[in-house]
Amino acid sequence: MSAHTPTPVKLTPEGRELILDRIVDIRMRRIPELRPLLVEDERDERDVAAFEALLAEVVDLEGLIAEAQIVELPQKPESIELGVRVRIGTPEGESEWVRIVHPQEAVLDEERISVNSPLGEALLGAGAGDQVDVPAPSGHWVCRVEALDS
Repeated sequence: MSAHTPTPVKLTPEGRELILDRIVDIRMRRIPELRPLLVEDERDERDVAAFEALLAEVVDLEGLIAEAQIVELPQKPESIELGVRVRIGTPEGESEWVRIVHPQEAVLDEERISVNSPLGEALLGAGAGDQVDVPAPSGHWVCRVEALDS
């Protein structure tokens, strides 16, 4: 049997910067705010739990940054791949921009969606003008790829 090699995490350059900003925020603001609350005589255990969660998050994020590869975004993408920004037309006639990213990066803002989400999976490989069927938990829906951007 061969050993399973995990797929490397791939982040967009902007996603990497947002994660670094989050690390700095945790280390410089959030942890120092909680630290004095931990030594109070009648400390709230929710503060302890929040402190421990932040420590775990920052360790995970630093590990992610250390191991991640940075995606080179094409200047004029012709098809949707990881990191590409996509304007989709929804069934309601609205348009919205989404960026297909690694799941760890998807939580950073409203535009980013996980490559593993139903929409992310449906969009991969599509090009401008394509219609894609999105198998979602609430039922299938169709969207149109209106534009691609890096």
